[in-house]
Amino acid sequence: MKYHKLLLIFFSAYLYGCSHQPELSPERRDIVDAVFGSGHIENKDQYTVMANTEGFVKSAFVIEGDTVTSGQRLFQLDNRVQQTQVNNAAQNLDFALNNAAQNSPQITQLEAQIAQARQKTQVDSANYARYSRLVKTQAVSIADYDNARLNYQNSGTSLKVLQKNLSDLKHTLNLNVANARANLDIQKTNNSYQMIISQASGVVMNVNKKAGDYVKKGDAIAILGTGQPIAKLDIAEGDIDRVKLGQRTIISLNSRPDERYEATITKIYPSFNTTDQSFIVEATFKNNVKNMLNGTQLQANLIVQTKKQALVIPSYCLLNDHFVMLKGSNEKKRVTVGIRTMEWTEITGGLNEHDVITFPQ
Repeated sequence: MKYHKLLLIFFSAYLYGCSHQPELSPERRDIVDAVFGSGHIENKDQYTVMANTEGFVKSAFVIEGDTVTSGQRLFQLDNRVQQTQVNNAAQNLDFALNNAAQNSPQITQLEAQIAQARQKTQVDSANYARYSRLVKTQAVSIADYDNARLNYQNSGTSLKVLQKNLSDLKHTLNLNVANARANLDIQKTNNSYQMIISQASGVVMNVNKKAGDYVKKGDAIAILGTGQPIAKLDIAEGDIDRVKLGQRTIISLNSRPDERYEATITKIYPSFNTTDQSFIVEATFKNNVKNMLNGTQLQANLIVQTKKQALVIPSYCLLNDHFVMLKGSNEKKRVTVGIRTMEWTEITGGLNEHDVITFPQ
């Protein structure tokens, strides 16, 4: 809702603030206690499009104001070094696959050695069996029998060693294939980062890079906005405790200084923003606001309380925060104050409407 009648918290300097009257009496008027915040307009689900790799911007497929869908191409980067790494990874995978193939030279050579060892083991086994029979009839010497037995044992051991070598070789070669394939996938993924796509549907609010610009990993390339416009507000550290979810907020845009908009506090960020030295809160407009431009600067008053017909005096009449000068007295009178604004201060005790206050000239 627009407020064409300015609230007290938005008044420009009142007449009293420009020309102090020599004497006056407290009066009744409405007064508002509010927390001030400044900020800007952005979309509810706004996000920054960042580069996940480095390279030159080869092509920009969008401009400010374009509406995009999720997964749509936004920018194309050009990084020939990364493409070379993809090609090298593909060649390494081909090499690993060839080495791991059943007919690869390494495997073929070991399998041939195993075949020879198996054949020798069979021959030595037959000789050992024959010498075992002959030694019983003393047809051969014990030494010849022992040699036959030793040859059989050695050939069997050699066969097992070669078979294990083949198993280890295949495991190593298959592991090389897996590593090469994983590296290729990584390089392809890195290469895919050169095509920057939108993560959600929305409107291109700002484009920071153009074709030919060089970007590094993490550089902001564009800003995309989705959802309704919201106000993002900076609140002073000393005021944050007075800000609550659901709090009524009156917003004034710098581009529309004569209009006021109703909003509600919908989010309070939990951490202190060290960059801006403030806490950040979000306010959602109660009604749709047309032609709300992203980035528009604004001021806001977060209403803490409103008092009708409070007893007030101009704030400049208050001395040392708690004293006033009464007419006919040379001593300061202590008063109790409530709500304070730039122009008015509520008096909750110590004065009435019939008292006359003087202001030292």
